[in-house]
Amino acid sequence: MTFGRSGRRDGLHFTRTRGGWMPVMALFLLAFVLRALGADYGYLHGDEPIGAAARVLTGELVPEQHFYPPLVNYLTAIGFAGLYLLGLVLSWWDGTDGFRAQYFADPTVFYVTARLMTAAVGALSAPLAHAIARRLGLSQGLALAAGLILALYPLGVYMAHISKGDVALATAGLAVIWALLARLDQGRPGWGDVVLALCVVLALSFKHSILFILAPLAFGTAVLVTRSEGPVSMLRSLALVLVTGAIIWPVLNIGIVLDFENFLAFQQIQAVMSLRMEEGAVAGLTMLARRGIDMVLGLNPVLAVAALITPLMLASRDCSLRHKPALVLVWLSIVVGTLAVAAMSGSRQPEHLWIANFAGLALLAALALAGLVQGGERALRLGAGGVLVVGTALFAIGAAEPLRQAMAEPQRLRTDAYIAEHLAEDRILTMVDIGLPQRREAQSMQLARWQRLAERYDVEMPQMAEERIIRENAPGAVFYMAMPTVMYGLESTDEEAVDYEVHPHAWPPQREEWQLDYWIDLGFSAFVVSNLGYHLNEIDSALMRNFFADLVERCEMEARFDPAKPLFLEREVSIFLCPTGA
Repeated sequence: MTFGRSGRRDGLHFTRTRGGWMPVMALFLLAFVLRALGADYGYLHGDEPIGAAARVLTGELVPEQHFYPPLVNYLTAIGFAGLYLLGLVLSWWDGTDGFRAQYFADPTVFYVTARLMTAAVGALSAPLAHAIARRLGLSQGLALAAGLILALYPLGVYMAHISKGDVALATAGLAVIWALLARLDQGRPGWGDVVLALCVVLALSFKHSILFILAPLAFGTAVLVTRSEGPVSMLRSLALVLVTGAIIWPVLNIGIVLDFENFLAFQQIQAVMSLRMEEGAVAGLTMLARRGIDMVLGLNPVLAVAALITPLMLASRDCSLRHKPALVLVWLSIVVGTLAVAAMSGSRQPEHLWIANFAGLALLAALALAGLVQGGERALRLGAGGVLVVGTALFAIGAAEPLRQAMAEPQRLRTDAYIAEHLAEDRILTMVDIGLPQRREAQSMQLARWQRLAERYDVEMPQMAEERIIRENAPGAVFYMAMPTVMYGLESTDEEAVDYEVHPHAWPPQREEWQLDYWIDLGFSAFVVSNLGYHLNEIDSALMRNFFADLVERCEMEARFDPAKPLFLEREVSIFLCPTGA
């Protein structure tokens, strides 16, 4: 990184800035604290691959569900190894057996550790933004302002509370921008290409969808290097990048190398789940626009507009930034990649989809505004500075919401209390996690269902840990079983015409199981439903909509609980009771 004065071409070297490292460390700590607050919000998030990371410690490098590259599992496993050593020192456990027992008895300390690691990786985005700003010639104060934008980035603050690879992807994407600028400053093939290749491979190893940005960025970089250094230099740089990538990628993605066929099969499932090209590009772009101006999940209205006009700001003679062609290239690559993915995904744009894209656009907008503040006339400086301040303030407001929700009382405490008091003798089919002990007979029914589906689709169920198997009922155990919901995106799949290779828990909906009488005949009388309005009216499955319509018509709603943490998958919960023979 460089923290040198504006205009200095110092390649990859570090130079001290006025004020030293303390302001940058303060920036990192602010970003980390925002991402770490509320790390224990009461339950394991359904999208967190904690089990896969734990199995890495046993030597299992290939995840059971291979939707994403496995690097985040390896990094989390390193965090678990550190947790193990800390626990030995503090006498939390006396060896590996106690460590394992803790994981199965109460995994809270494990998923909090994973989230804190995610928070630390996400917090690196703030000093990276500062480093990029300094390399572009901004003063220390304006560079800190750019770093503050990333420290407060609401989507980054929110997603850091969920241990997935998306946050690391955003940080790696910023690292690619810094490495690209460092390579251009170096002005010749060399270590700059190696570092750029490392950053690119890191990004690809967290989530391969970043390729939609990296592909146009690679083409444009080749053009920039050819124009400034000549075709021979460009080809030598390209060779260095490719060789370095070919060496590093298999190491960071050893799980894919060891199980490439299954990885491709899961990509096929992912495509079925994610692609909505039949909806048309308009649906995707409309959803993207809504996401873009959202105060928590996007850029907020002010920074969204600033991001759109970033090239115009960079084109101004009053903008003092260096490397303007490279910045325009980065902007174009992000925009092209974003539009392409939006057109393919249609209205299915989950919160995490744009975290890296919006982080890059927010940084570019902040840099362009800061460049105008530094180099413009007084009126222009005041206007650009005002926009930067307002955008930063809106980011701070947006970042407060995920923190408020993370620290709120979990909805599950209320639903569990109601179930324990009123439904202890019922058979319960539930869409939400229940924290009460499960009866042995209910788990046996669940395992039998999985095995039946595995035999139907000719797949082998992964082995269940002995500690997960209920041998005898605990005091207060309740008979509950998970409703046969499917992975998001597979709702409209036809069980008789599956267009992907079925894997465990990626089952298509089973018509038999989406008939209310099927469950009533099995003795179920209580149904715990999440997000009833969506399942009645919006879910992309007539089969499921009819099930919930039948439930509402024939059964009585006994209780309803409002969500406290909608950002963390809580939705309105409705509890229905169906009389025998309903």
